[in-house]
Amino acid sequence: IEKFISVSEEINPDSIPNEIADIKTEIEKLKNENSQLEQSIGEAKHFLKQYDGNSDAAAVAAEKKEAAAAQIKYYADRYIRIRLASVILKNEIEQYRKRNQGPVLEKASRIFSALTLGSFSCLKTSFNEKDDSILVGLRKNTEEEEVRVEGMSDGTCDQLYLSLRLASFQRYIESNEPMPMIIDDVLVNFDDERTIECLKIFSEMSKKTQIIYFTHHKHILDLFSDPFSLNATVAKPKIIML
Repeated sequence: IEKFISVSEEINPDSIPNEIADIKTEIEKLKNENSQLEQSIGEAKHFLKQYDGNSDAAAVAAEKKEAAAAQIKYYADRYIRIRLASVILKNEIEQYRKRNQGPVLEKASRIFSALTLGSFSCLKTSFNEKDDSILVGLRKNTEEEEVRVEGMSDGTCDQLYLSLRLASFQRYIESNEPMPMIIDDVLVNFDDERTIECLKIFSEMSKKTQIIYFTHHKHILDLFSDPFSLNATVAKPKIIML
């Protein structure tokens, strides 16, 4: 009793109402938190009751889980096959490029130089800003300027495309059975000089295989029929003009 009296004497009576108010506020706060926790516990119990294995919802969830697992397995297997096929194909393409890039590029360079009447000396591989391999033409001037495809005129791009196709075909018939080459008016945008150069290439190729050229431009036939345009030393090629 004496101790209680001693402690009580140290307390300021004026502060007691404020402390009581603070305690009541804290009690209300804790009651609200308790109510929220009880609500969360109730929701959790309800959720667990739905999936305790003794309800339809649990069966539906289990069925969905099995279906999802089957889909994951299917798409995982499919991804592995496609990814593996992609790697194999990429390796084969790279091997083909290594085997054929040199010979094809060498043939294409000669053809491209002829079709551009010597304005380009050859073709070569270079690298862009991302270090990707690209094809460029060497313009025949004092510094042999490298010209990318996007820097070539439409006519030069046509000549480049034709050079690559003809070079690939020449490479193919060197180690395979000869087969006819069918061409449809690829010279329509060529002037007479470039047309003559291309006809000379067709003439040379016709010694190894048949060239079938479709055209409705009479001046191309006239150029082809003129022995002086092609060169008197060139044998009459087996080219069918339709």
